[in-house]
Amino acid sequence: MSGLRTVADRMRPMASILMRVVAVTITLYPAIRKFTEYARRVSEFRSYGLPWPELAVPLTGVVEIVAIISIGLGIAGRLGAGALVIGMVVATLAAGPNPFSVLVLLASVGLCLLGTGPYSYWNPALGDVLGGQRAALIPSRGRGERE
Repeated sequence: MSGLRTVADRMRPMASILMRVVAVTITLYPAIRKFTEYARRVSEFRSYGLPWPELAVPLTGVVEIVAIISIGLGIAGRLGAGALVIGMVVATLAAGPNPFSVLVLLASVGLCLLGTGPYSYWNPALGDVLGGQRAALIPSRGRGERE
């Protein structure tokens, strides 16, 4: 069993980096399009039945760009990933699932659980993000790395 634990410990940093790359690269273009194609995005949001599409489009774009920066730089990436989870759930419910939104949703959930891993500037533990409540599912890490 300890052999499996060792493999999991070695795979965790690679999985975090892969999920960061997926979330950032897939979300970047749609986030930018919310500003460059504003009128078209407002029409789409309106057709999905979302309230206040004129406000929702730029607000969603700002949240996505802040989340991308947060995840990409590893500065409170769990918070950025949490914002993407909410956005992808709303997008999936409103527009229906598509491979990109589902992939970003899965990567963002993974980042919420695992953190952004190595090469992160500030990566608080899930318990810190949830108001000091230590999550039983997330083991603490050693060697100076904060989750």
